[in-house]
Amino acid sequence: MSQIKEILEGWGNVIKDQFGMVDPSTKMLSKSRLLECEPCPIRQGNTCSPQIYGYHVVTEERVNGCGCNIAAKTLSLSSRCPLGKW
Repeated sequence: MSQIKEILEGWGNVIKDQFGMVDPSTKMLSKSRLLECEPCPIRQGNTCSPQIYGYHVVTEERVNGCGCNIAAKTLSLSSRCPLGKW
C-alpha cells in the first residue's frame, strides 16, 4: 500500500508543480534528487528502468530499477532510490 501512496504523492506534486503550487522545499529536494538520477545507469529516459540493474551504494546488492517515472518519484517525499542514492 505504501507504493500506491508514493505514486499518488509524486503525481499529485507533478500536477501541483504545473500550477506553481509545490512547496519550495519539496521542489529543491526534487532538483537535488534529479541531479543524482541524471547520470544513473538504470535510468532510461524519464524512467527508472526495471530491465536494467545496478548496485545499491550501501549494501552493494544488485537491484533492478523500480519502473517509476523519475519526475514523479523525485517529487514524492516518501520515495527512495532503489540504488540508495537518496
